[in-house]
Amino acid sequence: MAIEDPELLAEFIAESRDHLSHVEGQLLEIEANGADIDVDLVNNVFRGIHSIKGAAGFLGLVTVNRLAHGLENILGLMRTRELTPNSAMVDVMLRAADALAHLVNNAEASNDANVDDHVMRLDAIFTNAEGGAVAVVTATCTAVAEEEQHELDLDSAVDFVEQAMFDEAADDAAHPTAHAELEPAQMPIEAAAPPAPTVIDEPKSTASATPTAQAPTAVAESSIRVQVGVLDSLMNLAGELVLGRNQLIQALNTDAHVGIEAVASRLDQVTTELQEAIMRTRMQPIGAVFSKFPRVVRDLSAKLGKQCDVVMDGKEVDVDKTILEAIGDPLTHLVRNSIDHGVERPDVRVAAGKPAIGTIHLKAYHEAGKVRIDIADDGGGIYPEKLKKKAIEKGVITAEQAGRMTDREAVRLIFHPGFSTAEKITDVSGRGVGMDVVRTNIEKLGGTVDVDSNPGHGTTIQITLPLTLAIIPSLIIQSGDERFAIPQVNISELVRLRREEMAKRLDLVKSAEVLRLRGSLLPLVRLREVLGFGLPSIATTEDDSQATTNIIVVESGQQRFGIVVDALHDSEEIVVKPLGRHIKNAPCLSGATILGDGHVALILDVAGIAAHEQIGSAHETVSTSKGEETVHGDGDSQSVLLFTNHPLDHFAVSMDIVARIERIRADQIDSVGGQELVQYRESSVPLLRLENIISARPTEPQNWVYVIVFAIGGKEVGLIAPRLEDIRRVPTNVDTITFQEPGIQGSLTISEHTTRLVDLFQIAEIAHAEWFADQPKPNVEEGKKPLVLLAEDSTFFRKQVKSMVEERGYEVVDCEDGLLAWERLMEGDLEVDVVITDIEMPNLNGFELCQRIKQSKWSYLPVIALTSLAGASDMQRGIEVGIDDYQIKMDREKLLAALHNFTGAKAGSSRRHLQPA
Repeated sequence: MAIEDPELLAEFIAESRDHLSHVEGQLLEIEANGADIDVDLVNNVFRGIHSIKGAAGFLGLVTVNRLAHGLENILGLMRTRELTPNSAMVDVMLRAADALAHLVNNAEASNDANVDDHVMRLDAIFTNAEGGAVAVVTATCTAVAEEEQHELDLDSAVDFVEQAMFDEAADDAAHPTAHAELEPAQMPIEAAAPPAPTVIDEPKSTASATPTAQAPTAVAESSIRVQVGVLDSLMNLAGELVLGRNQLIQALNTDAHVGIEAVASRLDQVTTELQEAIMRTRMQPIGAVFSKFPRVVRDLSAKLGKQCDVVMDGKEVDVDKTILEAIGDPLTHLVRNSIDHGVERPDVRVAAGKPAIGTIHLKAYHEAGKVRIDIADDGGGIYPEKLKKKAIEKGVITAEQAGRMTDREAVRLIFHPGFSTAEKITDVSGRGVGMDVVRTNIEKLGGTVDVDSNPGHGTTIQITLPLTLAIIPSLIIQSGDERFAIPQVNISELVRLRREEMAKRLDLVKSAEVLRLRGSLLPLVRLREVLGFGLPSIATTEDDSQATTNIIVVESGQQRFGIVVDALHDSEEIVVKPLGRHIKNAPCLSGATILGDGHVALILDVAGIAAHEQIGSAHETVSTSKGEETVHGDGDSQSVLLFTNHPLDHFAVSMDIVARIERIRADQIDSVGGQELVQYRESSVPLLRLENIISARPTEPQNWVYVIVFAIGGKEVGLIAPRLEDIRRVPTNVDTITFQEPGIQGSLTISEHTTRLVDLFQIAEIAHAEWFADQPKPNVEEGKKPLVLLAEDSTFFRKQVKSMVEERGYEVVDCEDGLLAWERLMEGDLEVDVVITDIEMPNLNGFELCQRIKQSKWSYLPVIALTSLAGASDMQRGIEVGIDDYQIKMDREKLLAALHNFTGAKAGSSRRHLQPA
């Protein structure tokens, strides 16, 4: 059918879409109200449908007019309270409204559509209601609903959505906005007719089976609604821009350089305001997507025999139109997953002490310049052990990998391609093409998705999205001779290492370079290496005394790592352009932009770099292992470096005293007078081998070895470690009985291997006693050694500290808690010279013990805090309570030097009497 006036038809379509956009939510509200009919609400729906019917009749859209008339008849009875709505009745109306929306979107071909099925069902409700046959109306609607449950519309819609998402994920990730601009494939409006219902006669011809609410894929609209105030602002700014242009032309003609600077400043301001105003025209409330989920939840929960409510917060949060159109399908899939996999059946919920009705909570909000969307359910949650077992069965991970996984990492297995937690394959779930496609689509938008689950209580999916894709704030960096852009949304922080810091903060773990950053290890990649620009030497050249290393700490999904670059430039707001076909498949690039100076800069894809460099596995090596061991016993722990001297000999050293780790070629080791050495930065570092000092198997020949570097009296010493295993936090309940040997502090069982804990200082002293000959000794007056009061709740650390201090010539009274130390001091029979205390203790911590001492008659006593807890806030609190010094627990050299400084010539001068605690 050809409409003579296309503009009139376009106006009809726009107005009808506006009316129908609210109908679904209003019908659901009518259903929820039941017999308590809100006449004003029904009137609103009636007026919208009536307007569509009238305009359709004027334009000759007979089928639209006919279907709208059927809906109008039922709404008319409801608003006069002659008909009480119920769920089955509203279900028929919803399906008719879906069909009406489809007809409006295809108005020119609408007269050829067959809506007899919908019209007859509506007429049956109307006729029976007018005759007062309420029971017949209910029976009719129920029969129709049961039949339609068996039809293809819901099932085919599900297949359509998931297949569309799967196909889209396979497209080029470099064009996140491209899909929103394509016309989606249309689903058929016709489907095979169901068997005739038992209450009313149904036609045997084909019936309309319009897609339900969850079926349609997001359509890129060619028009958008903009507030008048925004248009007024655009007009004003356009005027300012014209004024600025005229001023610039005048200044150029008169060579007034001062005037040019002023005009340029004004143009910069106006351009920024204009950009912000234009961006506001593209911003749309996320409620436009949220509004379809009450219907999705209603229909799917009924299909699955569950009861579910949906709660929505933050519908007013604005996002870019392109993003809004692209997140519809991923969010729909997540909501469906929450109902299918999350919310339990009513009988199961009641048995678990929960309300029979489950809740899906959708929440949108702004956070740190981004949009966060949380999809939470109060269902059964995800059980990590079950996921691990299923992942092992499917070959997704190995049993060894599962053993190393934390619960949080196990839950994230749901994002693995082809992995499904469904027990059986249905039209709703089980095909394994869901969550990984959701993640792919979200990441294509520059966003991230994560999951958090509490077994038995529910699951939350967390999505983070940029506000817009059109203009992206980015940091311009340089690698080699080329400049690149990194979106600021991915940047966590910038780290610049001076030359003297590199040795202490850059390490190698399992051949992967890592950065020590606030007590954790951060995987590093070098952009030169990623892009194949050629690699300069890792070691800084001697003539470059001002050399620094620039590290950009980035985040993408669950990955967090550092990118080493040659130089940092300014931040710029860049306009993203797609890559050409010759490089569009580059895994580490997402687009290109033109910089202010006219040069082209490629945009780095942080997620792509993480995947290309396998950051996930490197990150797992560091983070998983650190959290793997559970701290038992004393409740304290320490970070250790694990290595093997021989494949059958496992050792560990405390990370607190490791200065750095070097990887060297075996042929770089020299031997002079029986002492092995390695040249490092124009100095010689003496090397130790465990097999020459303690009971250990000889190392096997290797081309490369690691050297664990530590310091003795200001001089660096290295321990040869043929193979590094890991860095872990381990409990301090060390077995000190099984292995009693000088240089060995005890043993632990780590990953089913007996691992000996090496005392680096003691093995150095065994090998070279002369290195310790000039170590400072305590000043002993009248045969009385300086007295140290030690408070430490960890048995292992207490024994180790006491032993090392006594070996140096001090006397130690040790207490296993701060409260016991205070009580021992209060007894008054000790002439203490210095107090050493742990910070974290159960009954009286180190801060509290120090505070009591400094507020008592013993306020003159120096207090040394011995701990690995030495962050800025803790040190500030320590200063406030009077702690005189902080020392690392296992760093013997620095602890003994501090003791010597605090005792000195006064040690023992005021002591009179000592009784053991």
